[in-house]
Amino acid sequence: MGTEAATPPGPAGPGLDQTTLGRRVVAMHAQLRELGPRVARIAIAVHDEATGVLRTFVDSTDGGSPLTCYERPLAQVPSLLAVAGSRRPRLIDDLDVLAASDSEHATALRRAGYRSSYTVPLFGGEHLLGFVFLDSTEPGGFDTALRERIGVYAELLATLIAHDRASIHTLRGAVRTALRFSRLRDEETGEHVMRVGHYARLIARGLPPARRPDDEFIEYLFDFAPLHDLGKIGIPDHVLLKPGRLDAAEQALMRTHVSVGAGLIDTMVREFGLDTVHHVSMLRNVILYHHENHDGSGYPHGLSGEGIPLEARITKVADTFDALTTVRPYKPAWGLDEAQAFLREQAGRLFDPDCVAALLASPAQVAAIRERFREQPETPESPQGAGAGTA
Repeated sequence: MGTEAATPPGPAGPGLDQTTLGRRVVAMHAQLRELGPRVARIAIAVHDEATGVLRTFVDSTDGGSPLTCYERPLAQVPSLLAVAGSRRPRLIDDLDVLAASDSEHATALRRAGYRSSYTVPLFGGEHLLGFVFLDSTEPGGFDTALRERIGVYAELLATLIAHDRASIHTLRGAVRTALRFSRLRDEETGEHVMRVGHYARLIARGLPPARRPDDEFIEYLFDFAPLHDLGKIGIPDHVLLKPGRLDAAEQALMRTHVSVGAGLIDTMVREFGLDTVHHVSMLRNVILYHHENHDGSGYPHGLSGEGIPLEARITKVADTFDALTTVRPYKPAWGLDEAQAFLREQAGRLFDPDCVAALLASPAQVAAIRERFREQPETPESPQGAGAGTA
């Protein structure tokens, strides 16, 4: 992971919890190395059931992972599709058999010096959670005894991931229920929050290598960035839905939504027993600090630069770009050129310049996200609101 994932100074708090799935995988790897010293790499890819996409997630690899920030539809990987269908592990005693394969995954492994592999599908009930990949630098690195031991660890990993995904699903469900009972649908449409999540992931993956967070951070950011404006459910309608500009008193009240949201998350975690959710501090940081400005002129604490958690800096750019380029009751949609020019002009003042550059460097991916999550036509029953914008 890049240095940005470290605990920022001041009140921002840590972006990563002390106990993470990544650290558990590293600990498991150490234990497994005592039993089978030839196991040089353990990596997990998670399966997004909604899209059918596999994404790299966490790993413990000698000398650094050969494959990061990688995703591909499972349907485009027939060998893994077959493993998932059989629900049984796959053993490859010599990766040279894949020499003719055009698979990026297989090519990266062979280039990194791995000679054999063992792949275990991870299931939670009937749901495919992903795969655990174990690789060795020696041919025939996984004998029968070692494979039996690996099965125990794979079951534990499946349990950990299933619990983690279920806890996040519960937390996100609670937030969405709260939003549905509020009058936030004018801004917090399903399409808006999905776009923000996808933009956030795009930005994180596009950061310079020295500042780029790892796959685990990016996966949780994708889960949590869409929940950034939870606290607006605590803002009175006469402020939240005002069609014109807010006066000073109303603006001050609107700005409390970040602390209200952080408090709501604390309550939900406590009441739903979700204190074991990994990276819950990342969610809190997204909510509390996504209105901090890069030059220190934002709120609630006037943090600046790297004193603002990376997850909040990324979410700020993602949310602002989406707000600018979509219709709101108080404004028309800006054109892409206009919105991009605004981000460039404000890079270094409102926004982290690297986050802006990462978004603007991927126009094709931005266009695909916009096309996939288009706003639905407004119906006569849709509530009307305005005023708040991205305040």
